[in-house]
Amino acid sequence: MSTLPWHTLKHSGSSRKIAWYRLLVAIILVIISYLPRQNLWSMPPDELRALHGIAILALLWSLGVLIANRVISASHPQGLRLGIGLMDAILVLAFFYVSNGLAGPLAILPLLLVIANAYQLRGALALAQLWILIPLTILISLLRTGEVITVPTLIYALALVAVAFLADNLVRNRERSARRDAEQAREIFDLNALNREIIQQVDTGLMVLDRQHRILFSNPLARQMIHLAEEPALPVALDLFRPDFAELLNHGGDQDEWEVQVSGDADLRARSLLVRSSSLPGTPFRLLSLRDGTALRERQREQQMAALGRLAANIAHEIRNPLSAIRHAAQLLAEQALESRALRLLNIIERESRRLDHIVDAVLQMARPRPAHPQPISLASWLHTTLQQLVADPSIASVAIQYEIPESLPLVACDPEHLQQILANLLRNTAQHGHLPEQHGQVSITARTVSGGGVELRLRDWGPGIAKENLERIFEPFFTTASLGTGLGLAMVRELLLANGSRIELRNHPDGGAEFSFVLPQWNLGMLP
Repeated sequence: MSTLPWHTLKHSGSSRKIAWYRLLVAIILVIISYLPRQNLWSMPPDELRALHGIAILALLWSLGVLIANRVISASHPQGLRLGIGLMDAILVLAFFYVSNGLAGPLAILPLLLVIANAYQLRGALALAQLWILIPLTILISLLRTGEVITVPTLIYALALVAVAFLADNLVRNRERSARRDAEQAREIFDLNALNREIIQQVDTGLMVLDRQHRILFSNPLARQMIHLAEEPALPVALDLFRPDFAELLNHGGDQDEWEVQVSGDADLRARSLLVRSSSLPGTPFRLLSLRDGTALRERQREQQMAALGRLAANIAHEIRNPLSAIRHAAQLLAEQALESRALRLLNIIERESRRLDHIVDAVLQMARPRPAHPQPISLASWLHTTLQQLVADPSIASVAIQYEIPESLPLVACDPEHLQQILANLLRNTAQHGHLPEQHGQVSITARTVSGGGVELRLRDWGPGIAKENLERIFEPFFTTASLGTGLGLAMVRELLLANGSRIELRNHPDGGAEFSFVLPQWNLGMLP
C-alpha cells in the first residue's frame, strides 16, 4: 500500500476525477460547437471559428492534464494546481465571451469552474479566484451587451457566490468524513492487531468452527493441545484430527463442557482437556475453548498444598516444644526406673518421640526450605560421586542403581545440596515401593538434552507402578501407602525442584514400573550472582 498520507491520496483522487470531468466537458463543447448554426448558435462566422478554436484548445488542454494526472502519482503541488485552475479560468472566460456572456448558451461554465475549483484549489485559493471571476464575468457581460448592470447580472453573481460556498462546504464535510473514516479504520486495524495478539497469548486454547465442524481459526495453544500442525491450511475438518471432539459436538446434547483424555507418547504423558462449546451470537459459528484439566488440577493442588504446608509448619512449631519436654521427662524416668516393663514403655516413648521429632523437622524443612543457590553442575561426574555417597545410606543400600549420563551434556544450574536430597528421596521411595514382593529395588537413571537447552533426568524403577487413583495425589504432603511412611519425601522433592525452577512429573512406564522425570535449566553466565 502507498505510504502517502490520506489527504494526499484524497487530493490526488479528486484531481484525477476532475481531469476526467474536464475532458468530458471539453468533448461536449467540441461537439456542440460544430452543431448547425441555426440549432444553437447565432453568431458571426469569425466568432464561430473562434469558438471552434477555443473548443479544440480546451480538448487538447484536458487531454494534457489527464495524461499528467496518470503520470504523476502524488497530489499536485499547490503552485501547479493554481496554474491549472488559472488556465481553466482563462478558457472558461473565453467561452463565456465568445458565446455572448449571460445571454449565451455557455453561461453555466463559470458555475462549473467554481465547483471544480472548490475540489481542486480548496479554501482561500478557491475563494480568491471566485472574487476575481465575479467582476470579470460582469465585465464580459457589459462588453457583450453594452448595457449597465442589470438584475439578471447581479443574480448570476450571487449564484456564483452561493455555489462557491456550497461547494466549499461540501468539500470540507467530505474531507472531515474521510478523515474520520481513516481514523476509525486505523483504530479498527490497531484493535484487530491487539485482539489477535491477545488471542495468540491467552492461556486458553481457542478454535472457531463452522456448521460442518471445520476449523476456521485456532490459536497456537489450541493447536498444541490437539497435536495440530503449526500452520494448517484452513479450513480443515476437525474430525480428521480429533474425531472424539466431533463426536461430542454431534451427540453432546445440552451439555456444553466435556473432559477429554489426550493420549501421550514416549515424551508426553497423557493429559485431560476441558472442552467448552458455545455458539457465537449472530453467526453460524461455534467457539471451542480448551483448557488443560491436568494443569488446572495441579495448580489447585499446589494452592492446597501451600496452605497445608503453612498450617503444618505452624502446628509442627507448636508441637516441637512439648515434644522436647516429653522426651526429656522420659529420659529422666528411665534413669530412675527399675522394672523392665517400665523401661520398655519408656523406650517406646523415646523411640516414638524421636520419630515425631523427625516428622516435625521434615515438615519445617518442607514448609520453609533453604533458598536455592544454583551452581554449574556437570551431571556425568557429579552424579557418579553423589551416588557413591548415597548408597552408603542403609535406607538406599538395597537399591541396584544403573545410570547412563553422556559426558557431552551441557552444565545444568541447580543447588547441589537440593539435587542430592532430591535423588536421595527418590531412591528411598524406590527402596520402599519401587519393587515387586521378595525382590530388591532397581532403578535406572538417564539424562538427555531437551528443546530449550535444558537437561532432563529420568528415574525409572521396575516395581508395580502407581495406582491410577494415586497418580495425582502422590506429591501431596502426608500422602503415603506405607504403614510407617511419613508421606513427606516426594512432597519435599516437589518443593525443592520448584525452588530450582523445575517441575517433576510421574507416569507409569509402558513396560512396567514408575518413572519420575524433571528438567534442569542449562547453566549460563547470566546466572552468576
